[in-house]
Amino acid sequence: MPKITPVKPFIRLYKPDETRKLCSFIVPENKAGELSINVKEDISGPDYKFLTELKNKSGQILGFENYSHFNNTDYMTGLLINVTPKYRRKNYFFGEILRLASIIQMLENNINIFFIKSKDTAIYFHAKYKFEPSIKSFSERDKLLETVVNDTSPDFKALSLKGVNLIQKINKCTSFKEQRHLCEETNKLLTEYINLVLSEQKQKDHKFNWPMDMVLKKDTILKNKNYFNNLFVKHNINYKI
Repeated sequence: MPKITPVKPFIRLYKPDETRKLCSFIVPENKAGELSINVKEDISGPDYKFLTELKNKSGQILGFENYSHFNNTDYMTGLLINVTPKYRRKNYFFGEILRLASIIQMLENNINIFFIKSKDTAIYFHAKYKFEPSIKSFSERDKLLETVVNDTSPDFKALSLKGVNLIQKINKCTSFKEQRHLCEETNKLLTEYINLVLSEQKQKDHKFNWPMDMVLKKDTILKNKNYFNNLFVKHNINYKI
């Protein structure tokens, strides 16, 4: 079998008079054949909204991601990521390829932080690509703590007890500033919980019951560059962090 040559992404300016950049690239070999990624303006919205499309060689859209990025800012906000249902969890890795595209977008645009609101069913997917909990809402914090506290699995007992202690602190707290601090403590606990679930590969046994604010930081990408670089190699994308 002939060796596949990795393809280098093409990076272009969104508009000639500004700094925002958009990428496109080919995935030369996939279970679904050759694929293409193209980031473009989302014509359904204003000029800070963009659309990443994943297509097969016939031009059929297999997945996409909408996100916003204002000019001269160092942050992005994910609005929706979606893969055609019949291709989900069947080792096509379409979600992974879309996520690699967003990482290229981050790095090429000097983005420091990528914000998302994850569906409860997608939290572990995003965490796999190094997104971390970033809860600021007190009600969201309390709902997500329920998942940890109510987890009766033996390996999660210590984290469950930490959750109980956190809820006790929350219930006794009368300071708004301290309540914000307890959100930060909850983010740390949820990170521990998610990492343990991922390490045991038992996502189906530890489902969340509420959406979660999450972030991917540029510093986190750089710390995990070997992980991401291996994913670029896996999909024959000639890009290195």
